[in-house]
Amino acid sequence: MLRRAALLAAVVLLGAPALAPAGTYPPRGSDLYAGVSDGGSKQDYFAFARAVGRVPVMQAFETWEAWSQEAVKRWKRTETRGMLSLSTSPCYGCDGVVSPRAIRRGRSDRYLLTVNRRLAQWGRPTYIRLLPEMNGYWNPYAAFDADGSRRGRSHRTRQFRKAWKRTVIVIRGGPRRDINRKLKRNRMPPLTSGRRSDHPPRHLPEPEVAFLWVPQTSGSPDVKGNGPNAYWPGGRYVDWVGADIYGKFPNFAGLNRFYRRYRDKPFVIGEWAPWDADRPAFTRHLFRWIRKHRRAKMAVYYQGFGDNNPFVIQRYPRSKRALRRELEGKRWVGRAPDSRRPGG
Repeated sequence: MLRRAALLAAVVLLGAPALAPAGTYPPRGSDLYAGVSDGGSKQDYFAFARAVGRVPVMQAFETWEAWSQEAVKRWKRTETRGMLSLSTSPCYGCDGVVSPRAIRRGRSDRYLLTVNRRLAQWGRPTYIRLLPEMNGYWNPYAAFDADGSRRGRSHRTRQFRKAWKRTVIVIRGGPRRDINRKLKRNRMPPLTSGRRSDHPPRHLPEPEVAFLWVPQTSGSPDVKGNGPNAYWPGGRYVDWVGADIYGKFPNFAGLNRFYRRYRDKPFVIGEWAPWDADRPAFTRHLFRWIRKHRRAKMAVYYQGFGDNNPFVIQRYPRSKRALRRELEGKRWVGRAPDSRRPGG
């Protein structure tokens, strides 16, 4: 009888639909999350919400080595789920403050420990869009320049993959002994505090974080060795896979190929916007694509910085109306499930 019951249970489990791992923090069931980038103030979020409806995720852009509490404050004031887009550059096309090789060697461990601690203190699930568009020459952690020439040993894709792994291992936290074991297995030096006289804590906090790997669907420049897979760090170090798409460059064929290649992760559109053309058909096409692709769970609108930039949705009235209609669909969640402010 027990054997029969166990067999029956196994059949039920095998027949059950696969669930996303708890650490990915996806929306429930068939629900979908929309998000918007942080323009630098909470007013930017509320202006977007007035234009198209409330969205549950806010993406903040942060520079490596320069942790700021401002993003956390805005997540709290807007009651959104936070997303960090972490870059080694303070602006588009600027030099990086640290190379992938230096991150691999532990030169940024003090910063990573700060991120680990601050996100644990925040106490809410946070998405980290780590070093995005890494195969685009405009990013200082890319391996190639615009002309297709390599940037040197410190920027090889192997260095990038190691830097990504170290970042994920440290920010996820846990016992220092386990962290160092993972680093050693990946042929990287042990965790440091960044100060000669101090040792890292014996046990790091374990914040609720999910890491988003979001390259370009093809390399820029599109040369051998600069495709997305050259930067792939391995499935255990990635929680979501995603890509960016804009109305100015609506490469849905590339998006389809990319989506099919990485099959076992929830999918995010890390950035999207009309960009220089008010074509509501692009917005409708993108949202139809999301609805038809089962693993697609989140789309984040990029609204740029400043009132006159080419990404503000208010510049595109027809696209704005199309977006509002799409977000009125039943599957799109209006508020983050953890929108209550900590302590209140």
